[in-house]
Amino acid sequence: MIFRQLTLDDLEEWLDQCHILDMESGENGIYYGPYARGEPYSIDKIRTKTIKLWSQDFSIPSWRRAWGIFDNDRLVGSAQIAAGDLPTSLHRVDLGLGIYEEYRNLGLGQKLFHVIIDWCKKEASISWIDLGVFSGNDIAKLVFKKVGFIEIGFKKDAWHVDGKSIDETLMSICVK
Repeated sequence: MIFRQLTLDDLEEWLDQCHILDMESGENGIYYGPYARGEPYSIDKIRTKTIKLWSQDFSIPSWRRAWGIFDNDRLVGSAQIAAGDLPTSLHRVDLGLGIYEEYRNLGLGQKLFHVIIDWCKKEASISWIDLGVFSGNDIAKLVFKKVGFIEIGFKKDAWHVDGKSIDETLMSICVK
């Protein structure tokens, strides 16, 4: 397996992966994405937005960077960090992760987190990585705890997806 930062050359495969993982969310009653199954999914809008945000300088709010897990040349998992929308929140990034089902529970998520945490430690402007775990996704919560994330809060009824109320556990790790 190869772990590396994604570039715009990886964008189409990343978009395909995101679409597949979004469609899986909610199967077996476990949600890990805030999108309803019937919600419109505009690849063109997401592509345009991602090109802009992956290319933005770290001093500009809302910048993003992503990393992938590759099995040979196939993208099988990825994680993205996103800076806040205000200049005063650029010291914190939000983290999201998605791995194809057949590659889950192999330790790949933990390895990818270590790559991202190490990258964030080297980036002077980043002090914290934040994430949210949807209720029912206990395996993900355990993985985050193993790499050092701590629970900092809980949001009751944080999301309404497919007519269901979903709670969210908030977690963070300090990288400085």
